[in-house]
Amino acid sequence: MDLVNKWLEKPFKKEDYEDLVKNLEASNPHLEVSECALSLGLEELFQISSVELNEAESLVLELITIRDEGDTEKMFENIQKALELVREKNSRDLVLEGRLRMELGLIKIQTNSEDNPESDFEWALKRLSSVSENSRLHGLSIINKAAYHEHVNELIMALHHYGEIPLKGKFPLEIVGFSRIGAARILVQMQNIADACRHLYNAHNLFKTSNNYELSWHSGFQFLTIAAPYVDVSAERMSVQIVNAKPREVGDEKSEVKIHPSDLKDIAINLKNSNDIFQNVDDTIKEFVNKIIENTELFN
Repeated sequence: MDLVNKWLEKPFKKEDYEDLVKNLEASNPHLEVSECALSLGLEELFQISSVELNEAESLVLELITIRDEGDTEKMFENIQKALELVREKNSRDLVLEGRLRMELGLIKIQTNSEDNPESDFEWALKRLSSVSENSRLHGLSIINKAAYHEHVNELIMALHHYGEIPLKGKFPLEIVGFSRIGAARILVQMQNIADACRHLYNAHNLFKTSNNYELSWHSGFQFLTIAAPYVDVSAERMSVQIVNAKPREVGDEKSEVKIHPSDLKDIAINLKNSNDIFQNVDDTIKEFVNKIIENTELFN
């Protein structure tokens, strides 16, 4: 988020915060800032933003702490109380209601509840697609619906949902990246390695562009791990494979896996250049990345 990035560069005063928050394209901007500040440990920014929350938003923010504590009963109580507030005439919040139904579905899965969470995910998806289209929350509702189908081993349905988030569309980059990681995970299970590699390559670059370096590192390393056995100097570059990729029809043969060594080299160098992360990974991972760079150094 731009506002949080500005704070990380140089903390600002409350008056500046009030001006900056007006420019955020979010239905609940103070909540979004508070969540980011809390997760990053930015106590002063958290104090500035959290005092602006209404009662329902405060309850949603409390979910983070309650979830960390593992108090499942309190989580359900918190969500039900917040749902009552956002449904009241004077405090109606259509977007927050969609998010709360999504949170309810997640908690049902987390607690192995006897209540089926699918209706919560479906309800949240329909609501958020209508009142907050292409937003981060809309994207998360699609990803959570896909993850639910994956959880119950409905892989084709899960893959279909991940595919609802286009590579070039209006969703935030990190949402597109998450969808590509999810799709790749399923494709690997289905032994469709060529498409999985393509999705992970995209995810790596999407997260890199959005300055989400840890997820960029994670998806890049997954790409190297899966793609390395299929190196082929005659392969088209991944950028070309991505442009030429087409949806497969039922009965179509899986694409042959061919990865040009330069694509392995580029991503391996990206990972090594993320020095703060690279220095903290296991030595076997460092050796693997270094070996790829060594074996591909002659390729441009």
